[in-house]
Amino acid sequence: MRLALAFVAVTLACSPALASQPGQPLDCSDWVLSPGYSCSYYYGGPFSGDWTGQRGTDLAIDNLGGLLRLDGGTGIFVNRLDPVAGQGTIAFVQNRPNGSGDFDYAVPSCSYGGGCSGGRSNLLIFDPVGGKLIFGVISWGPGYVYSSTIVISGFPSLFDVLQTYTPPPSQLGFRVPPMPEGLGGADHFDTYWGPLTKPIDFSQAHALQCAYPATPPHVGDYETVTDTLPTPDPGAGYYYLTATTYQGQTRYGRKTSGGKLSGRDPALLPACVGR
Repeated sequence: MRLALAFVAVTLACSPALASQPGQPLDCSDWVLSPGYSCSYYYGGPFSGDWTGQRGTDLAIDNLGGLLRLDGGTGIFVNRLDPVAGQGTIAFVQNRPNGSGDFDYAVPSCSYGGGCSGGRSNLLIFDPVGGKLIFGVISWGPGYVYSSTIVISGFPSLFDVLQTYTPPPSQLGFRVPPMPEGLGGADHFDTYWGPLTKPIDFSQAHALQCAYPATPPHVGDYETVTDTLPTPDPGAGYYYLTATTYQGQTRYGRKTSGGKLSGRDPALLPACVGR
């Protein structure tokens, strides 16, 4: 087991999800995602009313000021319009032949049955703190109609360095937030690892990659670190954490003590050298 701590955000190593089968509702396993993004849902079940599609707006704004929207036609496409970089597709799911001469379809929730207010089908909610895009989806085909609330994660969050772990070839990754760990920016990052113990002793952390990138990162950059550690023995595991340094100040997340939230003591974290 491996545990990623990047403030102390958690992700567990797992095998890649397999796509659903033809004739079944399209779900998160069928979405194609750009690096650093992931798909999950808060609710999924047989269609019982278009409650998911009547909330939000037709355009959402992320923490970089980009416009997020849904486009359809042959499926659902999550596109981002950036005033500098132009348009890019962050995630998409396409309609799929199901072998019976028909398709398994996916549409934004309120477009199913033409129930959108003013004819608009792009109803979105963006969570700026966690960097998540939320919207309703209807998937249907012969014999079923299925509704779910899809969550696309991996947008720059507001404060936290939300680290993810990808199994072999093993890699850690995160997207640079606007205010990493509440600092005004980041001069560089340091990533550490250590053995899972109770309690975790951060003073025994080991350097994995230090002082990266070579130049100060920009908000929204996707940073990756190669994990060279061997697979831990059964019953053992590793943790990973990433510290942010800005203008001589280092922070690496928060802790709760006596019901109060405070920053972790940076003096406990060894200097990152040797990598």
